[in-house]
Amino acid sequence: MLTGIPKINIKDNSAFAVVDPLGESPRLYSQSSELGFYCNDTRYLGVWEMTFNGERPVSLAHEHRFGGHTVVVSMANRDLPELDGKGRIPRDTLLVRRVLSLVEDALFETVEVKNFDSRPHALQIEQWIGTRFDDVFEVRGYPRPRRGRMLPLQEARGRSAAAGMPSTVFQYEGLDGRVRRTYVYRLFAAEKIRVSPALAGYFTRVEVPAKGIVSLRTVVSFDRESDCCLLGRPYEEVSVPEKMRLLVNRAVTSPFTGLSIETDHEIVSRAIRNAQDDIFMLLTEEPSELLYPYAGIPWFSAPFGRDGMITAYQMLPWYPNLAKGVLQYALQRLGDRVDPFTDEQPGKVFHEMRRGEMALTREVPFIPYYGSVDSTPLCLILLHEYVRWTGDVGSLREWWPDALRALAWINRWGDSDRDGFLEYAKQSPNGLVNQGWKDSHDSIMHADGRFARAPIRLCEVQGYAFRARMGMSELARLLGRQELSSRLRLEALELKARFMDRFWNEERKFVYLALAGAESEPCQVLASNMGHCLWTQVLEPAQARAVASHLMSDALFSGYGIRTLADTEIAYNPLSYHNGSVWPHDNSLIMEGFRNYGFTGELDRLAVALIEVLETSEDFRLPELFCGFRKRGNTPPVPYEVACKPQAWAAGSVFLMLRSLLGIGVQPEQNYLVCRSPLLTRKLRHVEIRGLRGRDWEIDLAFRRGAPGTTVEVLRRSGKVRVLTVR
Repeated sequence: MLTGIPKINIKDNSAFAVVDPLGESPRLYSQSSELGFYCNDTRYLGVWEMTFNGERPVSLAHEHRFGGHTVVVSMANRDLPELDGKGRIPRDTLLVRRVLSLVEDALFETVEVKNFDSRPHALQIEQWIGTRFDDVFEVRGYPRPRRGRMLPLQEARGRSAAAGMPSTVFQYEGLDGRVRRTYVYRLFAAEKIRVSPALAGYFTRVEVPAKGIVSLRTVVSFDRESDCCLLGRPYEEVSVPEKMRLLVNRAVTSPFTGLSIETDHEIVSRAIRNAQDDIFMLLTEEPSELLYPYAGIPWFSAPFGRDGMITAYQMLPWYPNLAKGVLQYALQRLGDRVDPFTDEQPGKVFHEMRRGEMALTREVPFIPYYGSVDSTPLCLILLHEYVRWTGDVGSLREWWPDALRALAWINRWGDSDRDGFLEYAKQSPNGLVNQGWKDSHDSIMHADGRFARAPIRLCEVQGYAFRARMGMSELARLLGRQELSSRLRLEALELKARFMDRFWNEERKFVYLALAGAESEPCQVLASNMGHCLWTQVLEPAQARAVASHLMSDALFSGYGIRTLADTEIAYNPLSYHNGSVWPHDNSLIMEGFRNYGFTGELDRLAVALIEVLETSEDFRLPELFCGFRKRGNTPPVPYEVACKPQAWAAGSVFLMLRSLLGIGVQPEQNYLVCRSPLLTRKLRHVEIRGLRGRDWEIDLAFRRGAPGTTVEVLRRSGKVRVLTVR
């Protein structure tokens, strides 16, 4: 992967791009980096480069617009030779502005060159475009013994709005029998430099008037011809200001319209707005017009079960309809057969869904792949919380048969050895060795460094199963299924007792990471996983207090957040993916766990740590993860170089942190919005929320930190909601 340079990500629906600071994927990196333009798990453009009199410009700045599907890149010229060879164009004479927009799975590019000189300048502008139609797993480094074949490049007159518009069509016939095509329309005259099946170069000569501007426009579409219209307007007729107006009008469809969250900390306010933009960017329309949050760019721009469930949970109550789409999508795709290649089993929630060539040819099992032990209980947890927040009993009745199928998977297939715990063991030869949220091959280990052997029973997954049964018990009661409700509650309490007996280390006062192998050997390592047991409330108060102390000890708390693995463990590596790094989503669940048990001191300290990470962030965002080195002074955390950004549950972490601090909950029977011991920190003294919605109400609230504590003021309300503040 390409390291050491900043990368820019944009996305719209199924298409996304990863480009360098010039908005390009240059020829130099075409086969050795993740740069390019992707759609449906295929890189449809691997080369996208423009030179001016033989030189690439110099990056100045870039800015995302409209929820992340547009980026504006500003550049300046290097010192360039004049085309006639009689002089130079001094550096910084030309401002080059590139606007890249992904709209409706097509790319619209405008390149403007503005001349600040008092005399005109002639330019030869070269455009290089190319592709091999790499599957996203090829880009990630998966070896392929063979691949499909490139078909001859076609140059044609497209059926675009501008009659006679030239188009270049790259074509690839995959091993799956599909022919994939990239259509490139140049809305300017150009001549060939080179044409081959995988790479084409064109040049055009322009004169930029003194104090004047020239514009070049290009449209790219994937697997379908384009009419080269931007939201109904012929693109060659759209100026950059008009383009911005069209796009901003489109952007008002954001699901966060009407919700406003402002604080007295400008960086936190900016982080909240950025997190909204990131969630909006990652929302993707799936079949039946369902919106699903893709997990992250570039590697996880696809539906993931676990990520979708946790992200939707984090967004309650800020965006409850997200949970509805996630639940509908997942429950429609429950496993219905036994397929070892994909780890599918009846009633199991999927883990990952891909649509590229390698998935369709079963070179990888993600079609979908079901190798996740926790997606199913997380789905039932989300179902319970969604119904509590929205009162959507109609959807609950519709989904209830599928929810019971998922519950049956937990009881039967998820506990194949009948020891009362959920476990996993890889079935697919190409599947995941570890199938919890820490799914690296080396992420579950013993204290002496040995990898855990299957079957593996993760501590947090038992907590998920406990909370899922408790939630399903409440939902069964809501539907009048009293006998089922009582049975599920009893099963949950029995699991809790069994868990405390087998997973609790009484001597060291911590929860084992896992029980491994046929002998259920404890993995006696300190890891953040036990913090999820606070989130699920599977621990008794005394044990929860001991766990919280471990989590906030120097061994696990880095100063930036809680590490995935304590620095006292043999396997600890602060540079690793799961064995010592810090994950914001992991910390956000632990924060709500602190809230559940009333550990406000720990909650305050952890929230301040993440706010300080935001304060040192270049873009006011939380990444997927960062390295777990100890904090020194006010320096930012060491980045994990290939972390996804944006990443759905990292963006959602900002919202769950806020909810945990404010103690926001619901008491649906009495139609109460409950603020339980609201807490604002020394970093965050005022929060104002407008447009918070429940089942049949909307409310505006103001939280203020003062000497006696944090107060709550109702600014506006509609509906019959009542606000209850509990100290």
